[in-house]
Amino acid sequence: MKRTLNPIASCIFITSVLIFPIAGYTSEIISSNPLNTVTITEQTAQYSLASSLNHAPKFKGFGAEDKERSFHSDLDFFETVMSYGINTDPRITFLMVNAYQAHNQHAHGIAFFEKLLHQYENNMDNEVHATYLAAYAILRATYANEVSLLKRIGWVNDTFDILEKSAELTNNESPLVHWAAGLIYAQVPFFFFKKDDAYAQLNWLAERPESEPAPGFYREVYFHLAKLHASDGETGLAVEYLKKSGYDSYEPKALFMGWFTTTQAAGATMFSEPALEEIVPDRIFSLHGFGFSDVFFVISDGGKHLIAIDAGTQPGSLKNAHQYLKSHYPALPPITTLIVTHAHWDHIGGYTYLKSLNPEIKIYGRGNFKSTVKRVLQNHSYQQFRGAGFKHQWVENYQPDISIDQQTDITIDGTSIELIPVVGGETEDAMLVFIPKLSTLFVGDILMPYYGEPWIEEGFIDSTVATMDEVIKRNAKHILHGHYPLTELYGPEQIKAFRDVYTWLVNTTRDLIRNGHSIKDIIRLNLIPPGLQNHPNIYLSYLTPRDHLIARVADNMVGIWQEDVSGKEPEGLDNLTSVEYGRLLQLYLGLSAKEVINALEKMIAAGDNELAFRLAIAAEKRYAANNTITDLKEEAADRIRSAAQFLDPFKFIAYTEMIGKEHKPVRKAPDRQKPEHENH
Repeated sequence: MKRTLNPIASCIFITSVLIFPIAGYTSEIISSNPLNTVTITEQTAQYSLASSLNHAPKFKGFGAEDKERSFHSDLDFFETVMSYGINTDPRITFLMVNAYQAHNQHAHGIAFFEKLLHQYENNMDNEVHATYLAAYAILRATYANEVSLLKRIGWVNDTFDILEKSAELTNNESPLVHWAAGLIYAQVPFFFFKKDDAYAQLNWLAERPESEPAPGFYREVYFHLAKLHASDGETGLAVEYLKKSGYDSYEPKALFMGWFTTTQAAGATMFSEPALEEIVPDRIFSLHGFGFSDVFFVISDGGKHLIAIDAGTQPGSLKNAHQYLKSHYPALPPITTLIVTHAHWDHIGGYTYLKSLNPEIKIYGRGNFKSTVKRVLQNHSYQQFRGAGFKHQWVENYQPDISIDQQTDITIDGTSIELIPVVGGETEDAMLVFIPKLSTLFVGDILMPYYGEPWIEEGFIDSTVATMDEVIKRNAKHILHGHYPLTELYGPEQIKAFRDVYTWLVNTTRDLIRNGHSIKDIIRLNLIPPGLQNHPNIYLSYLTPRDHLIARVADNMVGIWQEDVSGKEPEGLDNLTSVEYGRLLQLYLGLSAKEVINALEKMIAAGDNELAFRLAIAAEKRYAANNTITDLKEEAADRIRSAAQFLDPFKFIAYTEMIGKEHKPVRKAPDRQKPEHENH
């Protein structure tokens, strides 16, 4: 299936748009920012000893109770919290639409947004109202081909009217509304005469890179500008925009505007492009997109020392980051100190570069680092995670010059720094780095939502709460995590609220496991702490780690077989692989390749992407050289990757590599500065 479809009849209107996101329970910790609505009665469900949030009373009928609807934990979550009508963060709204698109749940999404608008429309301010309308328009546009031919033209024109109303509500200044309109207008058939409007909407965005709501969001803007210019015979501009989009080697079969990238040579990043962010003017700099982790540099009070916080992924990536910083600030002092937040490969992999610059550099780190490094040296199959050229020698000889085993205060050229050893969510050798004068706290990966790499035994669940307490009591203005998405998800206010929902989820999961629930059972319960609906700024902070945290808790409690409540689907009991499923398809069910293809198409249409991918992998082994099966496998993987593009880099990378593709960076690279920069 093609990712975007050309018109094939005079009444066809197909758009394949998606959407984007990011970031942002107890009421004692943070105040909610509700719309001006009447009080909504909270509805809960009881699971064992846990009371979990359910849909608002008037949204009964949405959710996983429909057994004919494919299950997706992210959609269950969004439909639950959004049903209370309190969200004012447009990123949450668009991420929900992204989930509907990736999972082929358009009809459910249209019904949900119609209900949402009917229930709360009169209590929304113009910005929120416009965002909901733009999201609704996207779902209508992507569903238009399912509308009967007699009604389709009217459906399309009504969708245009909805877009125009959303633009009027925001005085034509909302990048989200421009984005929705631009992608829709760019893909409608020619007889709607929207090409000029598409150019206007997309160029408005391209000319305002500073308005990009999240890194990678404009990837699709450049891609559709490339398509438009190609259709007008402007080959040079088409090639230029295609390179900017990162789609010059592979055009995915779903939409992507998230921050992850992954290539064979460089491995993965958690930012869409190399970029520099000035956290504290002329003092603290963050480099994104130079390897898997962020790297930070601090200029000392006296201006004579440059302090590195973590050493990045590889010597080459750290060198590129350092040189990029120097190209913007050529008068930087020499690097004299490296402080390591923990000894994962993506935080120490470039330390030899710093040694080559300054053999006398002082390295501060935890004394109990060896177990972390040992786990790093385990090989795994996914080369597009670390990069094909990754060498164990970059990390295996790492050792701090000064071991920190208790809270230690140091001073470097007038800069006072507190080094606080903790046990992080990922590793036992974590260390917080606090600069009180600059109100900045570097925390490494204490809240990495996967609690370690998913293919190794790692993660320290209980210690994480005490570590969050250490962070909270510093009351830092800037909390900088080892990866940009984490800094967005767990800022100073978010982390205060997240502490309690984290504890609730861990305790609830343990109770359910003791009562015979497996990981899959628990994930399907859509566990949400009552009260979370009042705090949209931590919706994603909670959703992102939820399934991973459930899995880590279970991993520490059960054996090599995991029972489930039915007793019929325990994990680890059998050894079935794609080979056996391929035999099932051809030898026992007697299916032809055409029949398998038909089944795959039905699965994808119904949103059963994981099922389709597994079946396609098995079918490829039994029905040789069938390009259609391969195309459908790629589409299923792209839809899975699209759903994961903001939430799970490990899943994103694994599925990208399993279909033999790359997801290149966006080639735009404006410098990102905090909006508050001018206020310092």
